[in-house]
Amino acid sequence: MGSKRKKTSANGNQPVQKRVKTDHPPPNGGNEETHLELDKSPFPESLASETRKREARIYELLGSADGGERIAAADALITGLLASPEAALVRHLESRLFRGLASSRNASRLGFSLVLAEILGQLFGRTNLAKSKYPGLTFDRVLNILIDKTTPSGHIPGQEERDCYFGRLFGLQCFAESKILFDEDSRWTKALDLLLDMADKKIWMRSHCGWVIVEALHRMGQNRAEETLKKLSDIGLGKTAEGVGIWIRARNCYPKLKTPAKPWHDPLNPSVLPEVARVLKDNVAQDNGEGAPATRAKQGGWNAQLHFIWDLILATFVEKDGKQNKDQLKLFWTTVIDDGLFSKNASDAQKFRGFLIFQKFLEGLAAEHADLVRELFTRNLMKCLMNQAAKEDRYLHRAALKSLQSIEKAVQAAPEFLLPVLKELLGKHGAYDFDQRTNSKTIENLLQWATPANAWDVLKLLRDPIVIANDNAAEIEKFRQVYAGYVSKLAIQAKPTPEASSDNDVTNVAELGVRELAACAYSVQPQFQPNLSEKSREVFRRLLASTIGKVMRRRDDAEYLCHAVVSVEPTAVNMSGEIQTEQSNALRAIQKLLKASKKLGSKGEGASLGLALLYAITILQLYDGAPDAVSILQDLQRCSEKMKSKEGGSSELLVEILLTLVSRPSSMMRQISEQVLEAFTSQVSPEALELLTEPLFAEENEKGYQALFENLEDEDVEMDDAEESGSEEDGDADSDEVSEIGSDVEFLTLNGAEVASDNEDGDEDDESEDGNEDDGDNEKADADAQELAELDDALAKVLGSHRLDKDKDAESSDNDSDMTDSEMMALDDKLVEVFKQRAKTAGSKKKDKKDAKESVIMFKHRVIDLLALYIKHEAANPLAFNILLPLLEVVRTTTSKPLSNKAVVTIENFSKAFKKARATHIADNDDKSDESEIKIDAKERLLLMQEIHAQAARDMSHAFGRAASAASLLVASSLFADDKENIDRINAVYAQTFAECQKGKTKMQGFFFSDWVNWGMGHAANAQKQLREEGEKADA
Repeated sequence: MGSKRKKTSANGNQPVQKRVKTDHPPPNGGNEETHLELDKSPFPESLASETRKREARIYELLGSADGGERIAAADALITGLLASPEAALVRHLESRLFRGLASSRNASRLGFSLVLAEILGQLFGRTNLAKSKYPGLTFDRVLNILIDKTTPSGHIPGQEERDCYFGRLFGLQCFAESKILFDEDSRWTKALDLLLDMADKKIWMRSHCGWVIVEALHRMGQNRAEETLKKLSDIGLGKTAEGVGIWIRARNCYPKLKTPAKPWHDPLNPSVLPEVARVLKDNVAQDNGEGAPATRAKQGGWNAQLHFIWDLILATFVEKDGKQNKDQLKLFWTTVIDDGLFSKNASDAQKFRGFLIFQKFLEGLAAEHADLVRELFTRNLMKCLMNQAAKEDRYLHRAALKSLQSIEKAVQAAPEFLLPVLKELLGKHGAYDFDQRTNSKTIENLLQWATPANAWDVLKLLRDPIVIANDNAAEIEKFRQVYAGYVSKLAIQAKPTPEASSDNDVTNVAELGVRELAACAYSVQPQFQPNLSEKSREVFRRLLASTIGKVMRRRDDAEYLCHAVVSVEPTAVNMSGEIQTEQSNALRAIQKLLKASKKLGSKGEGASLGLALLYAITILQLYDGAPDAVSILQDLQRCSEKMKSKEGGSSELLVEILLTLVSRPSSMMRQISEQVLEAFTSQVSPEALELLTEPLFAEENEKGYQALFENLEDEDVEMDDAEESGSEEDGDADSDEVSEIGSDVEFLTLNGAEVASDNEDGDEDDESEDGNEDDGDNEKADADAQELAELDDALAKVLGSHRLDKDKDAESSDNDSDMTDSEMMALDDKLVEVFKQRAKTAGSKKKDKKDAKESVIMFKHRVIDLLALYIKHEAANPLAFNILLPLLEVVRTTTSKPLSNKAVVTIENFSKAFKKARATHIADNDDKSDESEIKIDAKERLLLMQEIHAQAARDMSHAFGRAASAASLLVASSLFADDKENIDRINAVYAQTFAECQKGKTKMQGFFFSDWVNWGMGHAANAQKQLREEGEKADA
């Protein structure tokens, strides 16, 4: 029976109607009263046909799931019944209302209870209609009607029996809510007897009956309350969860209440808490405590919803204040919850109930008494919480996760609650690696609510447990790496602050986290005992790079990052005198650039911050021991000098540096490179843009990889020597044409050939390019021959033989005896080893080829990201159209579909950005003469269109055709926007391409020309619309 108990309300306090499915949702959502025109006239004594129809409709609406319909029906019914004769009222009470309480149809009990409570109040309340108008309707008669209509008779199904008991419960609740039970002493006694009788017969009804008593306590007065408690004590219901709740509520309503001697005076008194714990644990008979009763009390089945007793206990602690209340909560929680529901012998159902109670108390106390919340994180609860949350196959895994989520919600609602919660989760009863132990992100999610006001305290709380090592050195090493992860999450999830931090005062949570990571990565921390190991420092460095890549979202982020780098003292880094000099110069340059950024306008500020950011990142690379960090710092210094003197070549040098950084597999480098380029987009020269697009032509194989990433330090040294020996003018010319970056990345010759001298003519270059293909084939053939030769040598050593062409060099052997079986077996093992080594070598080479291809593709991805950022800001710049052909080349030649898609999307975004930039430019210039401010070279743009058409004919794939069509129409749009007379020249180019297709000279996709026609018709419609508007304007 217990498993089929009726559902209770969400807070476990009141019984509710069983939910039923409806075919259609309520028309008004059940939130507003439905306006129905119902007859409110008195009901006749006899039933006629029309009366039956009227009553049937009203009672149908009274049981509706829609609240508005129920209220409208109740209003009509109450008005009609109170104006009806006594016989009609009695008929409705007997045949309809009390009988309908036992119905489980839709919301019948709710609607019928609403009518009964009002009618009972009118009959026996202040108006006392029973005395003046309905003398035959006494209280006893009405109560007997309820008993008669809700008494199960005969052998009826269990569901009907439950409906009858719930109908009686709802009826008694109507008597209580109508406030008529305490006008006469006998009324409450009779109602109480009925409630206690149901509670004794049906254990699953006990909590509902107890709630009706609790709700009636504040109306009955102190004397009746004392009598009620005495009666509960006499029949043995005092030592139940309902009894505890009634005792607590009665004491709260009447502080001077005289309670019975048994079972207790105050259930929350420390002396009786152990007994209360056994009662609330539903395990009285099984406990061996001294106060355990001799007879076992009836217990209901397991219920997933909390008993109303916990709401009453929570309200008691919330209403009080002071240290005594805190001590009382601590003792209650430890005794009843931690040592009761979370004890070793507690069942899963009891632990589940404990999690629900924890969630309820956490929510209730966090809103009113945040200082009391720490008392909830006790030893057994935390142990069970971590164990159940660790794995999905644990029985209470979902309950534990919900408890963790409730902790996060509590901190979100009150961020000042963050520190106390972190102390408990990471402290004595928790675990420093709490997230790893629970396989969750609880600590990570909590750290996002750190504020500038408590960030220092949070960082200190995270840091203190791992400063001094305990006896377990491996554990402290692990915890220090966990600490690095916490600090990283603290910085990444920090909310942006409107004010930037100064050099000494850190008010930004993200900056605080970055500074802490940098300090632990590169500085000796004397407070750490023992010192941070190199393994831990490596973790801090890795997380520092990852964090910087994720926090660089705004310009202010660049400023505090520079401050963080300047504040680092690299005492844990070994640097030579030369490197220290470069580091000092770079730090001074950062400080100068930061000061300059505050004096300049928005445009100059971005450039200064961009250079400062490059300096800062390169200094971190210097601390990490990157071999090209010093040369990049030198390049940055030359770039700064050229920009300061407004000398040409600065943008090319900057692009070289950005390509060097973006080539590395680091999200930090990618983010920094994009942010710096964004600050310099308006200063990019044609040569710099060509340098930026050149890697897109590289082959996606080992040859292309070598062309992009091969270390050319020897050539750089030769170039430097040539520059020193040459004249100053020649040196300046070379610096403009040849990259001077001393790095591992070179982007000058993508075909692997050496750099050609300035005096070589174009023919020699062409011959060199043609020869490179043959050289590549010859190199491959030579490599294959070398591999075969190595295999022959290995086999010769094993077999003791030689090739026929080496008879002259071979030693003579007179031993022609046959080999024994053991020698044959040994020889077989040697041969197997030779071929294993060859297979391993072949597999390694195959992997190298795959890695080389993936590296080239990834680098192209990064380059296209930079180009997309460039066109976002410079779409109206004529120079931006130079990236169309390289992007089309990527779409045509790449074997990577994601890369191809990215190039296509970039072209499409270019078209959208151009339209937006053009419209913005026209809107900003009211004078039409200024519309031609952005001038383009029409002849050059037409040649670009012809080249795009030529490229489109080289590949018949759908994706490439679409990309080429979009690029061609983008060029056409720019020509048309510059001068509408260019439309003839545009159409001529398309006509020529179309004619070549018709002659069979080229082959193109059909949509290439249909897109052109649609584009032209769109402009034609716009032109006609404009002419029509001008005509209407002239007529007006």
